Amino acid sequence: MAALTLAIIGISCGGQDSPSTSTTPTTVAPVPTPTPVVGGGAVAATCSIGPGDPNAECRPRPRPSLISSVESAIDLLIEQKPQIFNLNDVYRGTTRGYMVLDREAYVNGLVAHLQSEGLCAENDPDDALLQSIRVKNANAYSEDFDLLMSTGHMRRGKDMYRQTCVPSAFPVDRPANAPPVGTGCYTPYPPPITRFNCKVHFKGKEFYTLDSTPLVGPDLEYCASIGFSGRTLCPVRPEGAPDRVGCENWRVGKAKDTGRYGPTWTKADGSYCTGFESGCANSPDGQYQLWAYQGGTYTATAENGAECKVEVVR
Repeated sequence: MAALTLAIIGISCGGQDSPSTSTTPTTVAPVPTPTPVVGGGAVAATCSIGPGDPNAECRPRPRPSLISSVESAIDLLIEQKPQIFNLNDVYRGTTRGYMVLDREAYVNGLVAHLQSEGLCAENDPDDALLQSIRVKNANAYSEDFDLLMSTGHMRRGKDMYRQTCVPSAFPVDRPANAPPVGTGCYTPYPPPITRFNCKVHFKGKEFYTLDSTPLVGPDLEYCASIGFSGRTLCPVRPEGAPDRVGCENWRVGKAKDTGRYGPTWTKADGSYCTGFESGCANSPDGQYQLWAYQGGTYTATAENGAECKVEVVR
């Protein structure tokens, strides 16, 4: 195919690199998925002991009360689910401080065991590392624990205690602007995106890979809070942030044609990209990218209408 010359609107990129060899992709079929989580929404607080106080005072205290309960839950989980640990890898200087092979199963298992003992316990819904829990046996206070070290080994004893909140700090209703629990986006919550940056990410012989990055703003305070000091427009998270994908997907929503998280790509006439014959195709590497075979105007649009355009001219 003849080389393409492009006039591009946009200054930044995101997503993965396109393959170095040119191939003709098949159409990306819609994927059945749950209802999009684009709207956020409150989550009700539930606990048999009672709700928490969002204004609780939280700080480390000299004599935490619930370490023994968490320790017992850990020992029980090791006995019942040894497959989620490497029992031959113990962190130096600890007793049964095993390497955790499945952190989600570990944290969820501890929460389940604590709840079965009549305590209230939950994963911290705003912990991007998925390793913190909250525990209480009364509404007068609650305690927070960090269960994993950076090496992947479990914390044991006093090292896993972080703070006590008075009165108890959980559960509380999540604000309407918070992402649903399980979305994979944590505090600070990004505001709705207002636009994309678009560019040509890769120039292949048969097609060019177009790429889109969702942006928020103008919001000087939010951008500064995630490391973009002095900027009023910024991505939802810095490159490499553990919850960048979750936050992007929550705020962008799903494409109308494929059902995948990411923008809907359309041609100048509003039609979808369905493969080589249509002149463009949704990239199998991710919905934030498009393969353009022909010249024209391509638009990436989020569920809330934020968009960007890329002009491809022969």
